[in-house]
Amino acid sequence: MFGKIASKGGEKVKYYLKDSFLNNNQEKNAGSKARNDVEAILISEGYEGLELKVENWFKMNFFKAQQYKYNMLKSVFEQLNSGDELVIQFPIIHHTFFISQLIKQAQKRGAKFYLLIHDIETLRHAAGSEVKFRHKLRNYFQEKKALMAVDGLVVHNDIMKKVLADQGVPVDKMVSLEIFDYLIPNFEEKTAPQKDQPIIVAGNLIPTKSGYLYNLPDQPAYNLYGVGYDESRALENTTYFGSFMPDDLPAALEGSFGLVWDGDSSETCQGSYGNYLRFNNSHKASLYLAAGFPVVVWEESALAHFVIDKQCGLVVSSLSDLKENLDTLSEEQYKEMLENAKQIGSKLRQGQYLRTALSKLK
Repeated sequence: MFGKIASKGGEKVKYYLKDSFLNNNQEKNAGSKARNDVEAILISEGYEGLELKVENWFKMNFFKAQQYKYNMLKSVFEQLNSGDELVIQFPIIHHTFFISQLIKQAQKRGAKFYLLIHDIETLRHAAGSEVKFRHKLRNYFQEKKALMAVDGLVVHNDIMKKVLADQGVPVDKMVSLEIFDYLIPNFEEKTAPQKDQPIIVAGNLIPTKSGYLYNLPDQPAYNLYGVGYDESRALENTTYFGSFMPDDLPAALEGSFGLVWDGDSSETCQGSYGNYLRFNNSHKASLYLAAGFPVVVWEESALAHFVIDKQCGLVVSSLSDLKENLDTLSEEQYKEMLENAKQIGSKLRQGQYLRTALSKLK
């Protein structure tokens, strides 16, 4: 029921927790793309899956669901022997409040645990009033205990590392990923993008997350791809191309730069989604770069440091400034950004950033 039994005649085994959404096979969004790519890279690095198989616990009451998930996870962790390693993508999809206790029990037997961070809920909702205080408190203790219990963590970037260190997570346990990899099956390089083409926006276009799309300045033009777009509110300088499966999306994109922006304002990134960009690596930046496009990011985002360092795009404080930034950018400068983006894209498509981070875990 739970994949392979861990005992291999005394050999130390590298595992990952195979933790899947209950129903997410055909959704046209990147919700599981990042997790699936991590899994593929781990397998290519010799990790074996320990599968967490669960029934639909959403139909159970709260306490029954917690007990059920605890028991399911316990039966997976009990397969680990001394010297075995387990990489867990975090947050765990089928999470339990007692994850840290389960980790500690297995560590007593000599197993080692590593978390690969996708999201930190306490950072995501740091500025948001839409999350009740008791939920924030619960998230904090649940996350904090798990982060403190494990032997090592792969965090998004050095800013996230510093924030978590300030919360008490030991610095020497953390490794910065820098940017998420993005695997593209059967990748084909497209005709070189041009500086005067529209700006690309891909992802969840729902007004509550991407409200800025309905309040854009008149220029430049934008090409939009994704779910949740309210076409009744479309602006004259936007063209909507529909939604695509994550592996098909890169080939569909057309434009000059890929935009990483969140919140309801085009003047700055604000609200819980916008503020979260200060700490996290937006997965859509990886999509754009892997597809061969330079990026435009908010100057206060964590990714701004990566973009400046690698010279693979523009950093702006407001979308009102974007037209001027594009006008002053020479063709030569754009071609250089394009070339840098392609080089990074090649690394992302090979899973190089995660492979490097895994090699640094202690």
